[in-house]
Parts: sequence; structure tokens; C-alpha cells
Amino acid sequence: LQANALELDFAHRSDSLRHRLEGRLDRQTLVDTHILRDTNVAPALQAQEQALQRAQLKDALEHKLEQRPALDDLVQHNILKPVKVAPALQAQALSLRKAQLTDTLEHKLEQRPAKSDLVQCNILKDSKVAPALQAKQLELHKAQLSDNLERKLEHRPAKDELVQQNILKDTDAAPALHAAIKDLERAKVCDQLAHKIEQRPSPEELMGRHILTGSS
Repeated sequence: LQANALELDFAHRSDSLRHRLEGRLDRQTLVDTHILRDTNVAPALQAQEQALQRAQLKDALEHKLEQRPALDDLVQHNILKPVKVAPALQAQALSLRKAQLTDTLEHKLEQRPAKSDLVQCNILKDSKVAPALQAKQLELHKAQLSDNLERKLEHRPAKDELVQQNILKDTDAAPALHAAIKDLERAKVCDQLAHKIEQRPSPEELMGRHILTGSS
């Protein structure tokens, strides 16, 4: 019976091991979950590879620290403020600075104009809508204006009616050229008038035709 029990236990263990092997995650999943490292180096050499990478990162960090500008340069470029406070007191200095900024902010809030003044100066809109909904209200207002404009464009009189009422000129030229066309027409009228003046008979001819009478 002991032999049968051992065989049965061995069979159970084999089935359990086979089930676990079938349900284990693939290598890419283990890499994505940071259980395995994404490397092609043999497992026996991965520790040395990791140590080498750390050494490279350390060298790069030291190089950046050597290349960073000095404190005086940062102060001259207004990147850092000159602080003569001892390191042990810098936390207290920072707290004091925050308190000063808070007092300044409260003072500015007290001095700011009232909402009614801002509305009168057209800085704020006189709206009872919550600020979070003002953008939607503005979009709705724009849509209403667009609808009104489209309605007016639909009801505007035709071009022929405007031409008949002498509101528009009967021309195919672009509106930007209307002024130039008007100047050209005026020039033509002036030329015609000057030509007629040149062609009119002289006073002597008119007197000879008894159209004019000689008088001093």
C-alpha cells in the first residue's frame, strides 16, 4: 500500500506542477510588470550589468553637477535670490516669506474694486450665471446672433431692387473698385463737358447769327 500511496502522491504533484506551468505568465508579461528585466544578458551576468548601469548613471550625474552654473551666476541671472540665512533657519525664513505673501494677497483682495464697478467698466459681464457656465452662455449668445444674421440675410432685398432704388449701382465690378469706377465716370463727364465747351461757337458767330446782340 505504501508504494501505491507514493505513486498517487507523485501523480498529484505532477498534475499540480503541470497545471501551474500551463497557467504561468509569459516572459513579456513578466517584463511589463517589472518582475523580469528587459535584457538579453544571461541571468548570471545581470547583477554585473546592473552595477555597470548604476556606475554609468553616477558618472553622468557627477558630470552634470560639474557643469551646473555656480550659485553666484544663478543669483546674477535672477534665477535664485541671494539668501544669507543659515541653512538651519531657511525653513523659518520660508515660512515668514509665505506669511508676507499671504498678507500681500489679502491686502490686494481688500483693495480690489467691487463687481458692480467692474461691470460698469465692461471688465466683467453682468451675468448671474455661474462662472463655470459662462462659456456655454457665450456660445449660446453667439449662436443666437448667428441665427439673427442668417435671418436678416434671408430677408434682405435682392440686388435688382437695390439698383432700381439707386441704392446700388448696376455694375459687375467688385465693391472695392466702385470708387475707382465712379472717379473714371466723373473724368469722362468732365472730358465731354470740356469737349462741348471747345466746340461751342464764339460770341462773334453768335452775334452774326443774331443769337447774341452786341452790347458793351
